Amino acid sequence: MFVNFFNFRLFPFYLLFVSLTGYAQNTIVRVSVDSNNMTEISADSLIKTAMNVLYSYPDSARSINIKAIIADSLNEKHNHSGNLNLLGSTYNVQDNYGQALNYYYKALESAQQHNDTVRLGAIYNNIGVLYLKTGNFKDALDYYLKALERFQRSGSKKNAAGVYNNIGLLFNELENSEKALINFQLALENFKLVGDSIGISTALGNKGLMFAKKMKVDSAHFYFDKAAGISQRNDNIYGLCSIYQDKANFYLKTNNTIDAKNYYSLSRTLSQSIIQPYQEASSMLGLAQVLLKEGNLSNALDEATAALEIGKQLNNQVLQYESHNVLSQIYEKNGSFDKSLQHFRQYVTMKDELLNQTVLHQIYNLEINTLSQANTFQQLQIESQQLSISKKNNLLLFIGIAFLLVIIGIYLLYHNYKHKQQVKLQQAIIDLTEKKSRDAVSAEIQERQRIGRELHDGLGQVLSVARLNLSVLHQKRQLTDSRKEELFDTTFKSIDEAFTELRNISHNLAPTLLSEKGLIEALKNLSDIINKTNHLKMQVESFGFFTDLDNLT
Repeated sequence: MFVNFFNFRLFPFYLLFVSLTGYAQNTIVRVSVDSNNMTEISADSLIKTAMNVLYSYPDSARSINIKAIIADSLNEKHNHSGNLNLLGSTYNVQDNYGQALNYYYKALESAQQHNDTVRLGAIYNNIGVLYLKTGNFKDALDYYLKALERFQRSGSKKNAAGVYNNIGLLFNELENSEKALINFQLALENFKLVGDSIGISTALGNKGLMFAKKMKVDSAHFYFDKAAGISQRNDNIYGLCSIYQDKANFYLKTNNTIDAKNYYSLSRTLSQSIIQPYQEASSMLGLAQVLLKEGNLSNALDEATAALEIGKQLNNQVLQYESHNVLSQIYEKNGSFDKSLQHFRQYVTMKDELLNQTVLHQIYNLEINTLSQANTFQQLQIESQQLSISKKNNLLLFIGIAFLLVIIGIYLLYHNYKHKQQVKLQQAIIDLTEKKSRDAVSAEIQERQRIGRELHDGLGQVLSVARLNLSVLHQKRQLTDSRKEELFDTTFKSIDEAFTELRNISHNLAPTLLSEKGLIEALKNLSDIINKTNHLKMQVESFGFFTDLDNLT
């Protein structure tokens, strides 16, 4: 008979302050502790101590945990789900499933009140482990999937890897090796992503268990040895102890009693070195079966009896009824049928007591499902409120953006209008400048024409007369002196008139009075000249001329 019993593997994992993860039958049991207030140092220290002895002395761990709960009860805002989860796990280790579910339920209620996604995942996972141990595969898978959804939502790859590992073990129990392998591979990949060597070792060991169940000897030993190598390199004594038990169980199943005895002995030695009585008792039961096969009934009896005592010390029902089962076979083998029957009855009674907790499990499961549904409804309400708030925020954002766009549009229109006005102004200035330039050029041309006319009509005629007189004097030398004198006088008179005309033209171009006295004085002088003619009367009055005008004006 091959006895299948549950081995717990310790697996450290840190959430915020301190946490612990164990493996049951290579199944991850997560127990985490969190504190929102660092003033509760004593409570945290007690929790750490309780977790350190959880698998060695679960009763002591429970007592320490209760003290931690009392020490932590003063903090009203503290999330007690971690403490309750740990308390439930102390009963889970002892296979007291009723009490374990009781505290898991309380832990779940506390975690849901605080909307602690990661801790909810840890508790769901532990409940799944409990149902897997009692053979309730449907509920186990349901809680594993709930745990996986929480861990994936929170982005906790390490925890998600643990759940994949457990789901793989569940399918392995159902002999669905294909799905088991898929989940073990997912666990392995996620453990590699976070660099968790202990998790990698566990996933490899579980793949070895899967191949061992299919009796693929080479593949089973390959993964067992690979997992053992990683555990040795990382000084993971607990993991190495469990892997040696897995190898020993496989050797026993294949009737290789020599190697089975060797690995059970190694596992027991390692268990003793790290003070792990449950693992030690499991190895002793394995040795008892090997010795029973070999016919060494005396030593087999000693090993099984010692394992039973450890089971009683740990108050572990599974360990006790498995010990009674092995003792029943030993006494049957040596002919002590009364003792064999007595141990067999104890085996059946304890196993039935354990299995009779199924009704209690169903009640707790109903309560947990009700609580989960209430939490789901509450979550939906929160999501609905968040959606409504999100819609309002989006509407406000849209209005804000629209208002901003309107402001920007108005600004751009105003800026465009100003730009057009500036363009018009600049064009007007350009047009005016061009007009001034054209007028200036036209005035200059007209002035030149006027000067030309004055030079031609006035100065030109006078100079022509003077030239004519001089020509006569030059050509007609026989003229009388009186005639010559007359011509000279006429010529000089013409020259004087030319100078006068030239001076008048010069004054008209740039009157000295205008430049020296200014516009007002020049106008007054012009008025005096006009008045002397007695043809017109002119009077000049000025207002607002306090400064001289420039020459261009």
